[in-house]
This record gives sequence, C-alpha cells and structure tokens, in this order.
Amino acid sequence: MPEYRATINGFWCRNETWDDTVFNADGYGSEFLLDVNTKTARPDGSIRLNLDGESELMGDTRNLPNRIQAGSGTPQGGIVTGDKFPPVAKPWQRNGGLDAGRYPPYTIWTGDLQPGGEMVILTVTCWEYDPSPGFLNGWLDWQVKTDKEYGQRAKEIFGGIWPVSKPIFDAVSLGIQTAGTLVGLWSPLGSPGLRPIGMQRNPADPDGFLFNPRSIALNTETADYLVANDVQGLGPGIVELLYRDDPYLRGVVSVFVQIERLGGGELPAQSDWRWCDECQGLYFGGGWATSRCPAGDTHRPAAESHSGDYSLPMDAPAAADRQSDWRWCDRCQGMFFGPGVVNSRCPAGGAHTDPGLQPVPQRRAGSRPAVRLALVRQVPGHVLRSGSPEFTVPGRRHTPPAGAEPQRRLQPSAPACCLT
Repeated sequence: MPEYRATINGFWCRNETWDDTVFNADGYGSEFLLDVNTKTARPDGSIRLNLDGESELMGDTRNLPNRIQAGSGTPQGGIVTGDKFPPVAKPWQRNGGLDAGRYPPYTIWTGDLQPGGEMVILTVTCWEYDPSPGFLNGWLDWQVKTDKEYGQRAKEIFGGIWPVSKPIFDAVSLGIQTAGTLVGLWSPLGSPGLRPIGMQRNPADPDGFLFNPRSIALNTETADYLVANDVQGLGPGIVELLYRDDPYLRGVVSVFVQIERLGGGELPAQSDWRWCDECQGLYFGGGWATSRCPAGDTHRPAAESHSGDYSLPMDAPAAADRQSDWRWCDRCQGMFFGPGVVNSRCPAGGAHTDPGLQPVPQRRAGSRPAVRLALVRQVPGHVLRSGSPEFTVPGRRHTPPAGAEPQRRLQPSAPACCLT
C-alpha cells in the first residue's frame, strides 16, 4: 500500500502584518504560527476524523521564552517584510532533514492511501500572534460545522466530478468562507489578537472580516498527480499557499507544502541490466553486441563477468527515496544522468543520446530498455556498491545532488542496484 508524507518546508513573509505596531508588546515585527486542520473523508463524503494542530510560535525571542527565533527584525528575531523561514534563498525546497519540533521544515501528515479508500484533506493556514483574545476558537468551531461541505468535495473527487488535476481548492469553491468580527480591527490603532493572515473586509459588517482558507485533498490519484508534477514551478510535489490580507492589514505570506511518496506498492521494473567488470558500470544486456565500454571494445558479457540479472525501477513517480532522470544511451548501452546529457561523453563518441521522447514498445524485456530509470537510494538487502561518493557512468563521473546518493559499501564485488 503506497505511503505518502506532507510537510511544511517553510514560509516567506512577502509583507509584514500591521497589528499593534505602535507598541510591539508581543515582540518586534510579526510573530507567526502555522495551523493545520486534518480531515479524513470516506468515499461517501462522511468525515471520519477532524483534527487540528498548531506549530510552535516563531518570531522575536527577546525576553519572550518558548519561541523559535525567526526573522531579521532584531538580533533576536522578529519577522519583517522579505524574511524567509528557514532563512535560505528557496524556503520551498527542503535543505536537509525534517525538524523534530513543530516548526518548518516539519511533517504535518504521514500515512497510507489506498485506491478507492479514504481521502485526507489538509487545510494549512498562517496566523499572526498577539496575546489577546482572537479568532482561533471560532476557527475551530467553523472547521467542525463545515464538515459536510468538505465531505461533499471529497465525494466529488472520488466520483470524478472534480478533476484530479485540481487537488488544491479554497473555501469559496465549496460555497462557504469564514466570517467573523474583531471589534476595532479596522481602527487606526488596529486590534491586537490571534488572527489568520488573509483576512478581508466584510462589506456587511463594519467590524467584520472574511477569510478564505485553502485546502489540499489527497487520495492515491491526487497525491500521485502532485508528486509527479511541478504544478507551480517550485519542484515536483511542492505547492505554494498564498494568503493576502486586506491592504489595511498589509500581511502577505506564502506557505510551502510538499507532498511525497515514500514507498509501498510495486514499481514497474526492467530486468537484464548487467555489471561490466572492466568499467564497473551497468549496461543493458539485451544490447551487449552493440555496446561500447570505456575500457575499450564491448562491455564484458554476463557469462564472463558472472554478473547477476539486475532490475531497475522505471517511470516511477517522484519520491524521497529515489533519484529519477537516469537514462539509457542506445549507443553505448549504459546509463547516464539525463539533465547532464549536453556535457556527457559517450564511449561510442560524442555525447550520450537521450531516446526519452521515443516510443518504447516493450519495457520489461526485449532488446530495448526503459528510457527513464530511477535509482533507488535504499532497498533492503540491495545497495549500489561503490568506493566513491559519486555515481560512475560510462565516460563520465557524475556527482548527484546532496542527499541523493544511494547507500554504499566499500567491498565491491558484483554490484546490486535497485533490485526488485
């Protein structure tokens, strides 16, 4: 059964909020916390679980304990316009491991998704903190009262009425949105209080506001769609949830969520990949007669190198435990890293060829291998053996991105790569 994970990788304060800016009693600049509402919906639209969780409070830590320092407003933090958290150039990309605490980058949901089974709906919001009564209790009540509407959307996705390619939706699309009142919110001094970023004026109430939260619906189809597609140009599985305040409140914040497939389920694989004991690389056995080895002539046939018959996953959805974009060169019969094809060197001369746009009539067997392969970082009992921290492909050494290397052993014999 496929297992998936949702994480909040970070946020970007595109414009700081305007709340209690005169006295800064709650710390310099803005203070943020993230709220995640998790609903589990059955195929009939009924809601089985409705849970809510908050992150730790992030911002200025000066004389304010139990906070996570965030922002550049003071040496002790304080979130101001332009700040990113974590403080990296691209907070939507995870640089390193997940944090064990409740602040980015951290896991907000992990679980199995079964075809035809339940759906998980994640509503991720960012809140401006002030130590005064705010809207949070009303928000929690609203989440319970709107179970029917969220369940109906889940039912529409299950039934194919709502397209799989639109797994992200807002409350307005359900015919609902949050409405509330904070007295003095629109006054010259504002109204300190815990509130979601993204509030807009309510024309029907001088002290009122409207709030339109965004949600991500995950079943096997929508999760695989997100994992396999770069829907916003931030990377596969990464989505930006943008919340924009009324201009009077000023706040504009992007929260970056990533959906990943961790494993489970059978991956399509192709056999007849062989180890050459001359160059120590892998080549496609079905093309041995026309292969070219960097050591000269053809690769060593399996009968002479005593290579096993290795299978490589192909056309697998993107996931944290494998690196995709490895390709087959139909000239040397070896593997090479697709994005580096322009600078590659093939033993047959020139650059490797990338037949990735060509049709592949036979993928599991035959004389032509899959054109897109995935190197699995860790498969129990089977690892890519190498004495170097680099992958070695015919004619070229490739250093994969940090964190993408497969597991290695230092006692090479016949290699075992991605056995399935």
